[in-house]
Amino acid sequence: MQRLRMLGHDSVVVRDPFIAHSFELETAYLLSLEVDRLLAGFRETAGLPSPASRYGGWESTEIQGHTLGHYLTAMAQAWATSNDSRIMARIAETVDVLQCCQREDGYLFASPDELFDRVERKEPVWVPWYTMHKLVSGLVAVCNLTAYEPAFDVLHRLADWIADRALGWSEELRLTVLSVEYGGMNGCMYDVFAITGDERHKLAAHQFDELALFEPLADGKDILNGLHANTTIPKILGGLRRGALVGDAEPLYLRCAESFWDMVISHHTYISGGNSEWEHFGLPDVLDAERTACNCETCNTHNMIKLSDLLFSLTGKKKYADYSSWAFVNTILSSQNHETGMTTYFQPMDSGFFKVYSRPYDQFWCCTGTGMENFTKPWEGIAFASDDVLYINRFLSADIDCEGISLSVDTDWLSGDAMTLTVGSCPAERSIALRIPCWAAEHDITLPDGISCREENGYLMLSGGWESGMVIGVRFAMELRRHGLPDSSTAVAFSYGPFMLSADMGTQQLDTDITGVDVTVPTRKMAVRDYLIDPQVIADDRHACFTLRSADDFELKLAPHYLKNQVRYGIYLHCFESGSAALEEYLAELERAQDIMRRQHDIIPIGNDQYELAHGVRGEKTDPFANGSSRGRNISPGGYVSYTLSVPEQSCVLRLNYCGEAEIDLDGMTLTASSEMSVPAEYLGRDARITIRNASDSQTLTLRDELYIEGESNE
Repeated sequence: MQRLRMLGHDSVVVRDPFIAHSFELETAYLLSLEVDRLLAGFRETAGLPSPASRYGGWESTEIQGHTLGHYLTAMAQAWATSNDSRIMARIAETVDVLQCCQREDGYLFASPDELFDRVERKEPVWVPWYTMHKLVSGLVAVCNLTAYEPAFDVLHRLADWIADRALGWSEELRLTVLSVEYGGMNGCMYDVFAITGDERHKLAAHQFDELALFEPLADGKDILNGLHANTTIPKILGGLRRGALVGDAEPLYLRCAESFWDMVISHHTYISGGNSEWEHFGLPDVLDAERTACNCETCNTHNMIKLSDLLFSLTGKKKYADYSSWAFVNTILSSQNHETGMTTYFQPMDSGFFKVYSRPYDQFWCCTGTGMENFTKPWEGIAFASDDVLYINRFLSADIDCEGISLSVDTDWLSGDAMTLTVGSCPAERSIALRIPCWAAEHDITLPDGISCREENGYLMLSGGWESGMVIGVRFAMELRRHGLPDSSTAVAFSYGPFMLSADMGTQQLDTDITGVDVTVPTRKMAVRDYLIDPQVIADDRHACFTLRSADDFELKLAPHYLKNQVRYGIYLHCFESGSAALEEYLAELERAQDIMRRQHDIIPIGNDQYELAHGVRGEKTDPFANGSSRGRNISPGGYVSYTLSVPEQSCVLRLNYCGEAEIDLDGMTLTASSEMSVPAEYLGRDARITIRNASDSQTLTLRDELYIEGESNE
């Protein structure tokens, strides 16, 4: 089919007040940031004096500078949306400083290039190529959306440095680099090529195309178990950008992206549109068992929406538009605090937890960065166009003006199920296509004289003799729907029309904890009931709100999830028949699980860079891996890895899953290596460093899954 073009800021003006408020909150936050602090690492790396210190949190770690990349993208989008001169001045100031910081060979980064050397030497380091991807993408956005001339020079020279390095890799070294998260370096370099036309930039992009991943996915093999989700999704998206460039000449990339998308959506995705637990994919169709406080990293959905919109533009298949619109409402809009503008990292799927938002000036998570981007591009995904059809995919009040078609869309799904389209102009040979949403129970349409409607590929295709002032009325009826999980016969989630619903579970004890590198997560130190017996559903007076009443008079209130800020919630609730064996088994299992959680203390997911860094990882001759069954680290002969652990005051054991010959010591005291090791009494109640060495002269030592401390109840 003919490729579709997503309409951008110059064609779509959003009038929806909720979206406008989200945009205002985000731009206010962006303008509150001090550019000199975001640029401090770049100046220091270039040997230039900095008038301000760098920000704290992630901006004071090896991933420093990633926020500036997101910031440039968000500011370029915000300027394109608002034409605010303050924003353009910030963009120009930032790019001008970057130009001064750039080395003669094109290198530009907030840290020395020694970080890239460490990747190649297989030494622990926190994802410098991922950070480079953010910076390159930010410069691409500035070039494409503002046309600020100095940005083109900075981008071209930086891309030259990347090409010089990447094109010099041997195949063995290339695979070593690709074993460490590199974001969407392939995709952003294809975007650079689209700007520069330099073939070396295209060749450098291809160095980051991971064919060993793409080929089995293209063949329909679900190899996702154990893979870091937000490492994997940008790889596929980047490959699809190559596919968009080369078209039918290289069908692998489109086939891979479509197959991957089907796997993720059908077998790894929750009702919200989010995926993953502790940032990783699990086994296909194992979702209920993976519900925790650390599900659905928001970056994942940000990238899945990008992938879906690009797939729609290449194929025109409605399922991609359905997902993009659904996930936008139920994950992206849900990720922002609608009072402060701050955004989430995780969005828990387990009941009784709550959304936790980043602090504005001393955390700077990856999801803070994608959050900046999410709320500064209100036009994204709303409309697409071919030469003869305008497709309306995302239903927000907006004005659309594209190649002779002017159209106003008006709707408010929170108050009803009606939508109107008012035509300003439309050539007679052009058609307007309205997506029939996947949630619609039924639909009806009121047409002016001279306009016809037919259903085609999931769209209402409108055509005829268009006249200015014509009004089309559309109603997509909403209904309450239930959604299950493949590995549970009792877990049920609810939706109404375009909204995922969640149950309010109170605002008591909204205490948080820290995981990974200063990632704040919710705790649940109180009993929260998430099950109902013979539940009855009662519609409330408010639109899209319901009451669930259990046979024992317990009640839960359901409402659209994206509107909630800080409240404990339940998305999936267990529904049982009274007196059933399933209910008794559930209550017994609930007590067992709570006992395990009470006894589990410090935990390190082996091979997960962020969580290893939070435990002070050091090592030599070691590299992380993720495969279809687990994740972990390989340690070559003569190599080691070490971490700092927080040891509780009570007696406890260390648990480690490994294969090979290991020497293990705790602060220099040798332990008898095994899968379970008692912690000596003198180490209780303090931090201690565990070192794991390969004791073999010839065989690799493999560490898998988690290293953790288990002991008495930690309550």
